[in-house]
Amino acid sequence: MKRHIFLLFLMAALSQVAGCALFTPKPPLEYRPGVQVDTLSAAVSLSVTKGEQGMGANGFMLYQRPDRMRMVVLSPFGTTLMETVVAGDQVTVVDNSKGMAFRGALAELPQQREGDTWRQARWVMEVPAPGSSLRDGSLERTGSMGLKERVTFENGLVVAKSLANGDEAHYNDYEVVNGVPLATEIIMYSHDGGRFRIKITEPEVNTELSPEAFTLHLDNLTVYPLSALQGKH
Repeated sequence: MKRHIFLLFLMAALSQVAGCALFTPKPPLEYRPGVQVDTLSAAVSLSVTKGEQGMGANGFMLYQRPDRMRMVVLSPFGTTLMETVVAGDQVTVVDNSKGMAFRGALAELPQQREGDTWRQARWVMEVPAPGSSLRDGSLERTGSMGLKERVTFENGLVVAKSLANGDEAHYNDYEVVNGVPLATEIIMYSHDGGRFRIKITEPEVNTELSPEAFTLHLDNLTVYPLSALQGKH
């Protein structure tokens, strides 16, 4: 299901919002270099468009460093439509409206389509820690995924990234929350004309999260392997 993969993309990008910056000139934020998000809880607004087609949703998300995330997508009436939990390379996606769940390793996703979407998300989330690289300016580098990219910094924080194929990621609307720089908007433009936007509100940074917050209950649901997502459009 395309909306399931869209949700995976958004979660991956959200997991690194602490490494982002605002491009529009404003008074520089004051922060201690090297600080990072260890936990995050926030309300989120999600949207994706391509051509004349688009979709959006509201919900909330939880994140715990290094690799635990939970996203809940709500209906306009406040009921839960979808939930996704990522723990390391293991993913569980629940579609409450259809009584289905998908569970497995990220490696199960195909090399094209859904798999490409996830790899784009991993590229978006790969940013240097605040204050660990250039203060202002741009550089070209090869990231851990082996992709050559151009990265622009402002005040020690990532402003934008781009690839030779035309993919771009922009990191906007900075806030310092509990002493940590947090980008509250991320926009990605894909080379094929897609646009992804994530907006964070009411963030709480580095507060305690219970391990149970990342547990999904799959009782009374039909569980499929994660690879089945490509056949459930």
